[in-house]
Amino acid sequence: MSQIELAPGVPGNFSEPKWNAARRTFQIYCLVGEPYGEPSKLHASGNSKPKARANLKRRIAEWKPRAESLGTYSSNVTVEELCQAWLHRYERDATKRPQNAKHYRREIYPAAKGRGNKDKITISGSVLGKMRASETRPFHVRIHLEQMTGTAYKKNRQKSILRNAFQLLIDDGLRDDNPVNSVAGKGGATKVPSGRAGLRSAVNPYFADEPRPFSADEMNRYWEAERCYFPRPNACRWFEQRYMDFTLLAYELAARPSEALAVRLDDDVDYDRCEVTVAGTIIDTELRVHQVKSIVEQYDLRDDEIVFPRGWPDFDDEDVVCVAYRQPFTKTAKSMRTIKVGPACMVMLRRRRIGARPGHRLVLPSRTGKVVRSEQMSLTWSKVVKETGLQWSTPRTLRSTRATRVAEQYDLPAARLILGHEVDSPVTAQHYVPDKRRVVDLADAR
Repeated sequence: MSQIELAPGVPGNFSEPKWNAARRTFQIYCLVGEPYGEPSKLHASGNSKPKARANLKRRIAEWKPRAESLGTYSSNVTVEELCQAWLHRYERDATKRPQNAKHYRREIYPAAKGRGNKDKITISGSVLGKMRASETRPFHVRIHLEQMTGTAYKKNRQKSILRNAFQLLIDDGLRDDNPVNSVAGKGGATKVPSGRAGLRSAVNPYFADEPRPFSADEMNRYWEAERCYFPRPNACRWFEQRYMDFTLLAYELAARPSEALAVRLDDDVDYDRCEVTVAGTIIDTELRVHQVKSIVEQYDLRDDEIVFPRGWPDFDDEDVVCVAYRQPFTKTAKSMRTIKVGPACMVMLRRRRIGARPGHRLVLPSRTGKVVRSEQMSLTWSKVVKETGLQWSTPRTLRSTRATRVAEQYDLPAARLILGHEVDSPVTAQHYVPDKRRVVDLADAR
């Protein structure tokens, strides 16, 4: 290919696609002019020569000047620095959900305070993190992931971070392959989960992933345990009533705990039709200060829809703070649903509407009218079920139980409706509604 002068964004001649036997694909490349410095090289591949050329044309259409990225990191960047640069971009991307950055941050940086596990393997400080990104090979990534003995989703999260980070180098022409794409599977075996999840798996050690809703008897035992637990000596009756109203509403709506806490008195409840709309969720996360300012503006959050950290707003833009806010939409579009509720739930909703203080818009607010973190409900739940034989359960068990009762009467598609799942979604049967155990009556077939 001739080394001619190329204007910014203008591609040179395509190389002849060559077959790579190891990767079983055709590889092709071309030069693209840069505003500053030498032209960058774009690579692409495909199962055939025409597909390789088409993929290279697509890469050219998506091309961005190298200068936009190389100001963030150098060509000698380490894997750790590359992941930090990717996270910095992610946190400033208005199209991304800001709460996800918290989980990515915890996989990149080691715990500095609190109850963090000092032995946890993070990208920063690891052998892989100290390597030059341009020299990293697939087996380096595989060895890093195999050292992790935690749950599969943590490995998958680090794998996702690494894949997206190395994609920056590919987009900037500093690499022609992504080493993470060649790492098969989940990067190693997983161990049996501990803690509350371990208690749950003890119920059925052979099929630990099977959904575990309350049976009818267990549901009655829980309601009885709740009635016996309250009132507590020297406890505020207002908080106790709020918790009992929360469990009733969460069960009626088959809602995620954060969805039940986000229901508003007037905007989401139709008192004439006895209908409740699930239209939001409470997010409890850690964000950088500039992200908090962005979501306040983007979601037009009122004072009662967000709990700022103590000392706000005296922070730098890059400081990480804890914040809880009402997100004006649910986890997925299908999760935004309207559900007809029973008489007991409507009595509770009308009671809370009548007793609400002026300016309080949420069904289940704090004493000051602001949003409530779902963690508060989980802590009370664990106290209620203590020594009842139901310690394996969590507030989400109400969601699974309600969906199971609906499926028993109306079948699985109805359960998907009340859960807010897509049509034919496998998630319903995998995580919420267990399979029916039918009697196989074929005794007459001889």
